[in-house]
Amino acid sequence: MRDTHGTSYDQVPYESFPFRQTHPDRLATLGQLFGLQPAELARSRVLELGCAAGGNLIPMALALPGANFVGVDLSTVQVAQGQKIIADLGLRNIRLLAMSITDVNTGLGEFDYILAHGVYSWVPNTVQEKMLAICGDQLSANGIAYISYNTLPGWRMRGMIRDLMRYHAMQFADPAPRVAQARAILDFLARSVPTQDNAYGMLLKSELEGLQNSPDYYILHEHLEDTNEPVYFHEFAERASRNGLQYLAEADFHSMLTSNFAPEVKDTVVRIAPDVIRQEQLMDFLRNRTFRQTLLVRQNLTVNRTLTPERVTPLWVSGSLLPVNPTPELATQREEAFRAPDGGRLKTPNPISKAAIVVLARDCPRALAFADLVRESLALLGIPAPQAAQPGLSVEQTLASDLLQCYGVGLVELHSCPSAFVTQPGEHAEASPLARWQAAQGLLHVTNMRHEMANIDANLGRLLRLLDGTRDRDTIYRIVAGWSTSANVATAANRKKLAIAVRERVDQALFQLGRSALLLA
Repeated sequence: MRDTHGTSYDQVPYESFPFRQTHPDRLATLGQLFGLQPAELARSRVLELGCAAGGNLIPMALALPGANFVGVDLSTVQVAQGQKIIADLGLRNIRLLAMSITDVNTGLGEFDYILAHGVYSWVPNTVQEKMLAICGDQLSANGIAYISYNTLPGWRMRGMIRDLMRYHAMQFADPAPRVAQARAILDFLARSVPTQDNAYGMLLKSELEGLQNSPDYYILHEHLEDTNEPVYFHEFAERASRNGLQYLAEADFHSMLTSNFAPEVKDTVVRIAPDVIRQEQLMDFLRNRTFRQTLLVRQNLTVNRTLTPERVTPLWVSGSLLPVNPTPELATQREEAFRAPDGGRLKTPNPISKAAIVVLARDCPRALAFADLVRESLALLGIPAPQAAQPGLSVEQTLASDLLQCYGVGLVELHSCPSAFVTQPGEHAEASPLARWQAAQGLLHVTNMRHEMANIDANLGRLLRLLDGTRDRDTIYRIVAGWSTSANVATAANRKKLAIAVRERVDQALFQLGRSALLLA
């Protein structure tokens, strides 16, 4: 996590990644689900507080060329890194400014989306107040702000780990030995304190396991910075209210649902906590929650928390569920089971919903407009629309209701706009310019057009660099064949075998890049 008030980020920059939960698409989708009318993404204005090197903001600017983006960060080193990437990519709709959050003012204008990921808990109270004031002063009429922060009560125990790491490590002046000693003291304590029937020992072991694979910059800035102040959710909501803001939702929608609790727990939460702030705070106690990603809007907006299937129909849908049965019955009322890559499961007898899941998987992870999804699902079923729906409901109502339930448990994704990528490579395939730039730097993880990181190997990165839209498939085959030949191929037969093998490998790689959301629409 990052703050914006020191120079440690110049000494040890925080690696800059995309965070899907901050993307304006997610914010706009949640706004629409709760009855608001967020700004259209294609022409929106977006501000990020604590932008580091632009790893989160630059991919947004690339995917939304008609929108305008501004990022601010106190680290001149990180801002300079981001500015170089912007210049190399030739982007004209984004600015990164080396400045303090406390210096941001209305001169920058209003913004439809304001983002602050990994900043709020890591800066002094005066900067925290300024962040909320910026949202109160500079959000557009229907704007949405995203702020993440560490929360109590869950961070109280984690704070003990931070305290012990700092107590030992802060006697060392330089960042490298400081991090090494923080790791060492945690390892020593985790090995020394028994875990059997010992909650403290189990906590130490859990934290050690969680940090073993964390990079040094994460430990330095997450656990060893001077400021790291968690807050109760109700306190954060009160601070927001003083700045003319109200709570909209969490970026992780499923975390808001009381239906994720046992029925008796859900009923009690609703009964003793009648308003959303009290419900959310009570659920934090039940979950021992450590982190929140909260969305805020202006107080004068009416947030309708009664979610209805009709809110789904203007949206786009993506999903990757696969049938458990290799030959599922789609056109009958037989219940079929579907599984998600993370192990989640769905069971439904509704023909329209079963067909929609299959349609979405065919072109995963690209999103389909709801109306197109209905049309393609009915075509797959080959039966009249009434037979595809629940009794007494239209196919649209049936599918929208099922999708809303799936969205609530993370089995499908809803979007406010179409995907900026294709999954099927064309004759002149073009990959994301940012991913090509990253591959040219030798990176083995690149940013895709779904605003997430995709892992590649060196060979895939080499191919990725070719995909600038100017080369047809045959040209790519010939270039790759040249890579495969270190000496003259002796016979025509061997050359033919090589050509066939290269075509197969290139086609497979292009398919993989498409499914990784790396090819431009």
